[in-house]
Amino acid sequence: MLKHALLCAALALATPASADLRISYADGDRPLFSVAVPDFWSIETGGARAISPPDEEAALPVPQIVTLRPTVEPDVWMGFFSPPGISTLEGGLDYLSEIEKFMASDPEIVSIAKDRVAGLPARVIKGTGVRDGARIAFTIAVIDLPGSRVAIAAAVAEMGAEPALIDEINRVFASMRAGS
Repeated sequence: MLKHALLCAALALATPASADLRISYADGDRPLFSVAVPDFWSIETGGARAISPPDEEAALPVPQIVTLRPTVEPDVWMGFFSPPGISTLEGGLDYLSEIEKFMASDPEIVSIAKDRVAGLPARVIKGTGVRDGARIAFTIAVIDLPGSRVAIAAAVAEMGAEPALIDEINRVFASMRAGS
């Protein structure tokens, strides 16, 4: 029994600690915020563009988006961006009402709450919907940044996602830091 406990302790010491990578989102040379990316998550970036919802002609301009996704679970993802010209939490909520149809079909908002994300004032929206035929749960946070900007952070997971991935999503939210 003691031999087994020592072996487990030795294995625990030999296991590498998490080495999360911190990435920053900037407007030109001005860093707006940063987040820690968990080990074994992929980072994708896309520049500003105009997107249209399915079956609609009207396009909405969207700023650069940073997307995080666990490499082993393609049905979980997070997205981060900071829309130019949006300087208040209420403005961020209004902006989201224009883009909600891009998140999910038939979105159902479960709650909108005043909260804090990593110590920063925020409005957190939780809901459900359908995306690509699968039931999803989503959390979107509008986060008040210094300097009259907001960050929008979204997490989407298909129903029944592995609980460990949900824990990692929560760690990413908690890791957010405002730029200088």
